[in-house]
Order: sequence, then C-alpha cells, then structure tokens
Amino acid sequence: MSSPERFQVDLGGLVDLLSTHLYSGPSVYVRELLQNAVDAIAARRLLDPAAPAQVRLEADGTALTITDTGVGLGANEAKELLSTIASSSKRDALLGGGRAEFMGQFGIGLLSAFMVAEEVEILSLAAAPGATPVRWVGRADGTFTVEELPEGALPEIGTRLRLVARPGSGHWLEHETVLALVREYGSLLPVDISMEVEVPGVGPRRRRLIEPAPVWQRAFPSAAARTAALEEHCRDLLGFEPLAAIDLSAPAVGLTGVAYILPAAVAPGVGQSRVSLKRMLLGTQVPSVLPPWAFFVRAVLDADGLAPSASREQLREDELLAAARDVLGEQLLAWILAQVGAESPVGRRFLLTHHLALRAIAVENRDILRLVARSLPFETTAGHLTLAELAQDGPLAYTATTEAYRSVEAVARAQGIAVVNAGYAYDAELLAALDGVDGISTRPFDVSSLSETMDLPDAERELRTAPAIARARSILEPADCDVILRRFTPASCPAVLLRDADGERRRDLDREREAAPDLWGGLLDSLADGGSARTRTLALNDTSPVIQALLAGASGGDPEVFTAGVSAVYATAILSSGEPLRRSESTALNSALTVLLSHGLGSTEAPPAAPPKEAP
Repeated sequence: MSSPERFQVDLGGLVDLLSTHLYSGPSVYVRELLQNAVDAIAARRLLDPAAPAQVRLEADGTALTITDTGVGLGANEAKELLSTIASSSKRDALLGGGRAEFMGQFGIGLLSAFMVAEEVEILSLAAAPGATPVRWVGRADGTFTVEELPEGALPEIGTRLRLVARPGSGHWLEHETVLALVREYGSLLPVDISMEVEVPGVGPRRRRLIEPAPVWQRAFPSAAARTAALEEHCRDLLGFEPLAAIDLSAPAVGLTGVAYILPAAVAPGVGQSRVSLKRMLLGTQVPSVLPPWAFFVRAVLDADGLAPSASREQLREDELLAAARDVLGEQLLAWILAQVGAESPVGRRFLLTHHLALRAIAVENRDILRLVARSLPFETTAGHLTLAELAQDGPLAYTATTEAYRSVEAVARAQGIAVVNAGYAYDAELLAALDGVDGISTRPFDVSSLSETMDLPDAERELRTAPAIARARSILEPADCDVILRRFTPASCPAVLLRDADGERRRDLDREREAAPDLWGGLLDSLADGGSARTRTLALNDTSPVIQALLAGASGGDPEVFTAGVSAVYATAILSSGEPLRRSESTALNSALTVLLSHGLGSTEAPPAAPPKEAP
C-alpha cells in the first residue's frame, strides 16, 4: 500500500462549501454517485456497445456499496482524477472529451460522498487491455492512498464504490433511505439498477428498481390503456388525478414528457415541473420550463440538450431553454384550442375549472382571446353572457373594478345599459386587448354617461326644489362636487356619484401649481385647459323616498339636519362607487350621523354638522 497523500484542496472546507451553497442537501450524494456510474457505463459502451449496463446497490446504515459495469479506472487515472477534486473523467481522451453522453463531473460527484461518509473506497478495473485492478481510499481528513491490486482481485470490468458513514450521518446510508433516493433520482435512467427489496410472503429479493422507458414513451395496446397508464403515473408520482394529459416534445433539445392538468383551480404563479436531464432527475420543482401562464399543469419532462446549473438542481436560462419553452407553450395552446374550441367533455371541464388561466393567456394570445370571447361567460348587467354575445348589441362597456361595477349595477340594469364587470383578475386587460378584434369595440364605462339616461323632473318639480338643490350645491362646493336632481330607477338608490376624469386631472394640476408656483407653475399652466367644471356630480334620485324627504325638509326644516342629510347622502354615494372616504369626508359623515341620530332621538345637545371639506 502506498503512503497516504493529501488532496490538492482543503477537502473539509470544500465539502462545507458545497453542502451549504451548491447542493440543496446531503441527499444529492445518491444522485451524484448514480450519475458517475451511468456516465462510466456510457463511456464503456462507446468502446463496446454490447457491454452490460448494470448498477447494484447495498446499504445497511453503516455503509453503502455501489457497483457498476462502467469503463473503470487505472492507477494513474485514479490518482489524477480522484485526488484533484473537480477534475473530470469526461474530459479524458479515453472517455470522449466532454461528449454529450455524459451529464456529471466525476470529481465533484465523488466529493459529494464526503457529505455523509467518513471514508470512501473505490475498487476499479479499467476496460483498457492489460489493465490491473486498483484500490483508492479517500478519508474525510483530506488524505488518500492508491495501490494496484493483484490480477483477479476484481473479476469484472467496472467499479465498486463503498462509503463508510461518518458519525451522525448513518441515516443517509440506511437501506430504505437509499432505496427511496434511488427511485426518486433514477426512475428514468436507461440502465439496470437493482437493490434488495422486501417481497411480501417471500422475503428479501434483488429487484430492478426502475422501468425500462418513461411511461409516455412506452407502447400500449390502445389509447384507453395509455390514458389509464398516464393517469396512474400522475397519481403515483404527483399525487393527484389529472383532468387530462398532454404530450409534450421539443426535438431540438431532445425533450419529451407529459403535462398533467390539475383537477382544481390554482392561484396564478410560476408553474413547477419535474425535470430530468439524460434520464437523471434534475429537480421536482423546476420553474421556467413552461410559460408563466401555464400554472394549471404539472409537467414531467426529460431532456438531453438543456444545460443544468452548477448544482444540477435547476436549469440554466439560455436561448435553448427559451426556445423549448416557446415550443411547449405552443403545444399547450394547441390542446386548449382543440378541446375548448370543439366543446369536448374534457374541454368543458377545463373551461369550468381553469377559466382564470384562460384569462391570463388571452391577454397575450389573440387566438385564445377569441376563444375566451366566444366561450367564457362574464358577469354583466344583462346577465351572464359571453363577450361575443354581448358585442352583438354594440360596443362593450366595462368597469375595471368590481366596486365600480357594484356602484352602477342596479342603475345601469334598470336603464337597460349593458356593463361588464371586469374587476376580476386579468379581465380589464382582456377587455382592453379585445378592442378592435373581429370588429368588437370595447371601452371603459363612463359613469358620467349615466346622467344621459336619467329623466329630468318636470318643470314644476324642478322649480319647487331649486332652492334645496342650490343649498346642497353650496354645502358640497368645498368638495368640488356639483348637485343635480334626476329621476331614475331603482328607487332604492338615493344618489349616484358621477365623476369627471378630466376634471379630476385639472384639479390635481391646480393643487400642484398652488403647492409650488415658482417651480412648476409655467409647466403646469401649459398643461391646463382652462376648464372650470366640477370634478364630481351628485345625482339625487327624485324617485327615492330618502331624497324626497330630504328635499321636503329643506324648506322650513332645521338647516342643520338638511346639511347633515346632504353630507350623509354624499358619503354614501362615494362608498357605493367603490372609493374610500378621505379623512375629511369620514369626519363629515360622522358629524352628520351624530346630528341625524341626535335629532331623531330628540336630543338637543348635538354639535353642528360639518360640511364636507376638500381633501388635503
């Protein structure tokens, strides 16, 4: 046996660095060692295509042994590759100089073993003619030894690697733990991986742990049998019953797989995919493989041509990944258009379950936008209708918030005005994108246009209430709000607040000028258009008993009660429009309620009602 030598790096520090910053946890040591074995088998098959492809594992909590039928190592290779951590057998001339058949890095992969092992022993016989067996032993203290063994010490070409658990890490080498990790990481590997498993009624028997091919690549006697197999695969691997399965492929990067549609709606987010590279599991929650809008599926994918990150647990974002993502997105869209467009049973279930995802896609994709307009019912004042149905009667008006919709819903419905509630996720963007598509016109609903559908009171009524309306205007003048009297339904709505967006813009400019006349005055003056109209209008409903009582009390009644009533109606209209009350408006409402309650209960100690003030 040779004298102990030292690694050419600080082994302890490097292991700590990798376990803390590169790898997600010690469990990846199984993946790395499996990858080394698979790469060694691929290297041998370059020399001998008929060579066996087998990996055998044994674990008992104190040690783990992995034996492969790969290309093996000679004494010089063992010393060079195993002592210089991060050196790679894949760059060695014998093994093909960085060929695409190889996934791992031998030195880094072996180093991962020291996260759980106190000692690593390698017995190897190279495939080179006349090679002699070699034994390499590395220890966690940073030393190693290499020696050649007598001929016949290792009867078959390949490598046997044995890990001896370090204190406190024995659980990572337990039989059941290793078995679970091998099945997790290596379930798609194209080699015969076996380990002893407990067979009910028989006892321990060595069994192959993985299937010979991914389920989506296997041949089945019928389409129904394939569908059943895919559903079982989803249940076993992902834990849910899929609504449907969609085959995916990107030949340019050697990618195949299947996307399983979730059976229940999920919140928008980044879709997670289970991704393998060259059949070795990369990660169970890999983002960015599918487009951001594809959060309604969970994909299981395998690729040859995509690049992993340094930890080999995520994909590197590059042009190949971007191109693959586009291709997979097109295939998902084609399935949606085919199934939902044909109104198939699965398409109807998809529409019912994942309409939010459809909305997200429709914002960016015109074909899906047309499909949504034809197929998806929206909440409108004319009932639940598709946008295509509603557009038959003219331009589509919509509110960008649900609060705004609720504030005009009753009045607009009573006046026969069709308004779409676009306050849900993606709907406002969707309606805006639909403008001009297939002759459909859309526009945000202008609340002030409601006044055009309201009836004027007759001349006698208008003359009789004019003093009260004038007093109401003076009360709300500090809030920059006009008051008008109209007749509209329903009578249960006492007032509607009409907003002038241009007027509000002018008011904001005026405030900026007043705040900094020297700095901004000239510029803001150039933007002002000289308009003097109020930015808000309170339309009082003359069919409402509340408004009739308020106006009746204006003549001969208590002025304080009238002021409180106007303030309360104004504040209620603001809240009904979906806006929050400003501080001054909230103060005015509290004061008005105090006055009204005090007079209603007969108290004479109520403070005077404070009219609404302009917000600071």
